Amino acid sequence: MKKSSIKNNCIAALAMLALWQVLSLAYPPLVVPPIPAVGKILARILSAPDLLHEAAKTLGRLGAGLFFGIAAGCLVGYVCGVCKTCRELCKPVLGVLQVVPPVALLVLAIIWFGFNGKPAVLIVAVAIFPIIAISVQDAVLHVDRKLLEMGTVFKYTKKQRFFLITWPSVKPQFYSGLRIALGTASKTVVMGEVLTTSSGIGGQIVNARLNIEPEAIIAWTVVSVCMYYVLEAAVALLFVPKEQKYAQRKQS
Repeated sequence: MKKSSIKNNCIAALAMLALWQVLSLAYPPLVVPPIPAVGKILARILSAPDLLHEAAKTLGRLGAGLFFGIAAGCLVGYVCGVCKTCRELCKPVLGVLQVVPPVALLVLAIIWFGFNGKPAVLIVAVAIFPIIAISVQDAVLHVDRKLLEMGTVFKYTKKQRFFLITWPSVKPQFYSGLRIALGTASKTVVMGEVLTTSSGIGGQIVNARLNIEPEAIIAWTVVSVCMYYVLEAAVALLFVPKEQKYAQRKQS
């Protein structure tokens, strides 16, 4: 199964590259830059410490936004899962945050923090907060009540109930929500940088736009996408059970 998945991913990537090559031959470089030009910019980014430092700035802002958004989302989601009153009070707030345009929050964040990259951290946290909160809330609501009763019978402490019953039950759905939040955050942080600062991946995209370098815009976009996949793989290492990994290797 794993080999088949890798094969399909490679085929999809090659198909995208082939389509890109065809389009680059049909349109001028200013519209669709050729693959070698983008590859040259990517090589320059990977070999220049100052450019890698810009990517690290984006990673730092992304990490900060994820930390605050996940922490707040887990706290609110857990409380809403165990308290019906809190769930009813928070439901409209979470609904509103899900549909509020990030750009609107970004404008407010610029007024509050200025053009320094902090607005990007804020909108990442706000964007992923309802995703995590709703995932945790739903997971807590669906914890098997029989397991909780068993914990009561065996006189588990609150710590034991959480780590032996609640967390294993919540973990799969939390992981799904975290993957969605990670994708949302990766897009949002770059957008925030484009509009609020001259540093980071977003700042480099702005510089490329000002210099009319579409190949650089695509190259920095590729860096952002690769950053997301590295983070997703790291999250998978933490959350995918060892038994599932073993089963996948055995099937492949």
